[in-house]
Amino acid sequence: MIFSDQHMHSDFSGDSDAKMSDMINSAINKGLKTICFTDHYDPLFPCYTPEEDNIFDLDTKKYHENAVIIRNDESIQSKINVRIGMELGIYPKVYEMCKGIVKEYPYDFIILSSHTAGETDPYLPSYWEGINPIDGIKKYYEEILLNLQNFDDFDIYGHLDYCVRYTKTTKEQRSIDNYKEIFREIFRIIVDKNKGIEINSGGLRKGNLNEFNPSPEILSFYKECGGEIITFGSDAHNPDDIAYGINEACEVLKNIGFKYIAEFKERKASYIKI
Repeated sequence: MIFSDQHMHSDFSGDSDAKMSDMINSAINKGLKTICFTDHYDPLFPCYTPEEDNIFDLDTKKYHENAVIIRNDESIQSKINVRIGMELGIYPKVYEMCKGIVKEYPYDFIILSSHTAGETDPYLPSYWEGINPIDGIKKYYEEILLNLQNFDDFDIYGHLDYCVRYTKTTKEQRSIDNYKEIFREIFRIIVDKNKGIEINSGGLRKGNLNEFNPSPEILSFYKECGGEIITFGSDAHNPDDIAYGINEACEVLKNIGFKYIAEFKERKASYIKI
């Protein structure tokens, strides 16, 4: 079984109103042994409207101060291991900024995520206008590859096929057969750098596909390419969604051949048999 949720958000993220205390209590009630807050920091994110400018910035000083309180609170830590990380949005324009952000405070876990390609979020219909869906998907994966070639200070890469979560594409268009050589290089770099990926259940409740991100097809290819480090993340933005799909994720991973789930503390992985 999996008793660790390594990807969740609180009201430190611009798209969540959840109090950390409510998230922690929900995780305890659901029987989890370990959780990690990974609040958003997407520096210079090209927001959807002018009013939303800086919505995905993170007050790292206040976040760190809160982390110290939680880490030192025995009344919490005696019930559940609560760790503090970050979901860092990456694209070429912000590489140097992100290097500084990661080193600013002692995080437990860094998820590197791509929420854009060509500085546009694939969540937006405008990303897909005038482009063949396969080319749009390929553009997103090619930017992930570029990010991996130029940025090292992370632990796992988040929701690798996020680009297809919110658009209408066919199974054939999404098939890894269209992108296998890109993924082969992506996974070669991830494995060589001793990094990992996640199985993210956000796609089961958001978007159009009702599928884990990345898909079981991509997860299987990761395993085939030598990938072993994998975390589970619900991508919860409210207490109800913590651990969403955790049992199904366990079955998917076991069927692919994964034997261990990873969790992180002080940027070091430990492995629990599933």
